[in-house]
Amino acid sequence: MARRHLAIFLKGAAEKVLSGEKKVEIRLSQNRTLPYLEVSKDDEILLKTSGERVIGRALVENVLFYDNLTPKMVRALQDVHFEDTAMEDSFWQKKLDSHFATVIFLKNPQKFISPINFRKKDRRGWVVIDQN
Repeated sequence: MARRHLAIFLKGAAEKVLSGEKKVEIRLSQNRTLPYLEVSKDDEILLKTSGERVIGRALVENVLFYDNLTPKMVRALQDVHFEDTAMEDSFWQKKLDSHFATVIFLKNPQKFISPINFRKKDRRGWVVIDQN
C-alpha cells in the first residue's frame, strides 16, 4: 500500500527534483533513520526546503537499501549515482562514515501551483505522513 512522505531538502535540492536535474534522492546516515526501510515503490514524496513550504511532489520509481557501508562503498555509490543525485563532492565527503543508505529513484515530479504549509517543529529530515 502506497504511503505519503515529507522530505526536507537543503536549499535548491527540491527545485532540482522538480526540474528533472535530480532524479535520485540518496539519504546516508550512521544510524537506521527514516526513510531507511520505510519508503517503497509508488510512494508519494512531498518536497519541502528546510524552513519553507511544500513546493511539489514526486513518486518513487524504485528504492534500494544498503547497510554495513564502508567509506569505499559510499564512494562506489557516489560513482554510480553522482550525476543523478546532483549533489556536490562536499556532500559525499561528509557522508563517508555512513553505515546506511536509502537510494530513491524518483519519477513524475510535479510543482504545486501554490506552495502548501506543513507544520513541523522538529529537526527530522523525513516524516512518514500516512498510508493511502
